[in-house]
Amino acid sequence: MFFRAGATRQTETIGAIAVTALVFTVPAVFPGLEWFHCLMPLPAYYFLSVYDRKQGAVIIAWALGIAGGITLWAGTMPVLLFSLTLLPVGFILAKADRENEPALRAGIKSVVYLVLVWLISGWLVGLATQSNAYLELRQSVDHGFEATFAMYRDSGRFPAKDLEEIKLFIAQLREQVARLFPALLLVSIISTVWLNIVAGQRLLKRKDPSRTNREDLKNWHLPDFLVWLVILTGIALLVPDERLNTLGLNMGLVLLVLYLTQGLAIVSSMMQKWSLPKAVRVITYILLFLQVYGIGFVAVLGLADVWVDFRKPRLKNDADDTSVS
Repeated sequence: MFFRAGATRQTETIGAIAVTALVFTVPAVFPGLEWFHCLMPLPAYYFLSVYDRKQGAVIIAWALGIAGGITLWAGTMPVLLFSLTLLPVGFILAKADRENEPALRAGIKSVVYLVLVWLISGWLVGLATQSNAYLELRQSVDHGFEATFAMYRDSGRFPAKDLEEIKLFIAQLREQVARLFPALLLVSIISTVWLNIVAGQRLLKRKDPSRTNREDLKNWHLPDFLVWLVILTGIALLVPDERLNTLGLNMGLVLLVLYLTQGLAIVSSMMQKWSLPKAVRVITYILLFLQVYGIGFVAVLGLADVWVDFRKPRLKNDADDTSVS
C-alpha cells in the first residue's frame, strides 16, 4: 500500500504526486537504474484505479510536470520521452480494472500497443535521422559486449589463455543475442506488461482487501490454441534450414516466457491452496528462479496445464464460494 489509511485526502494526493514523479524521474536521471523504465505504467494503473479518473489524471499531470522540469535541468529529457511510451499501458490496465475486464485481455491490448508504438516510433526516428533504429539498437548491444571484454582485458587479472576463452564465450553470446534479438525485444515488452499487472493487482488488493470479486492472477490461463504454435516451433527447429531454425528459436523463447507466466500462476494457486506461509512461498520462488532447470520446469508446468488443468478443483471451489455468497 502506498499510503497509511489515516492520511488525509490532501496528504494522499501530495504523496501520490511525489511517488509518481519519483518513478518517472529515477530511470532518466540516475545511471544504472534504467530498469525502472518498466515501472512507468504502475503509478498510472494504481492511482487511476484507486481514485476517480479526474483526480488520477491530475496526479499524473503534476508528476509529469515535475519529472519534466527535473529531466530538463539534468539534460536527460529524451530518456523521459522514451519512458512516456510506456505510460499509456497504465491507462489501459486501469480502464480494464474499472470495467472488470479479464487481465489477459488487458495484457494483450497493452502488448499490442507497445509493439505498435515502438515500431512507429522507430520508423519515425529513422526517417528523421536517416538511420535504422533497429540496427542502431543492435549496434549499441554489440558495443556493450565489446566494452565487457575490454573491461576483462584491461583489468590485468586474467592470463592470455583465459582472455581467449572469455573472448570466445562473448563472441558466441553476441551471435546468439543477435539471432534472438526480435524475440528478446518482444519478451521485454511481455515481461514489462506482466510485471505491472502483477504488481498493480497486489497493490490494489492491499489497498482494498475486499476486492475478492476481482480476477486473481493465480487463475491466469493462456488460450489453448497457443499449443499449436509450440508444435510449429518444434517443427521449425527440426527442419534443416537456418532461417526456419532462427524463426523457431525466436518463437520458442517467446512461448517459453508466456508459459512461464502460466506456470507461475499454477505455483501460486497451489501454494495458496496448501496455505503455505509467505516465507516459504518467497523461498520457493527464489529457488525456482536461481537455476535454469527451475524456470524450465515452471514453463513445462504451464504448458502441461493445457491437458492436465492443475487448477480445476481450485477454480470449482472458487465458483462454489462465489455462488454461496
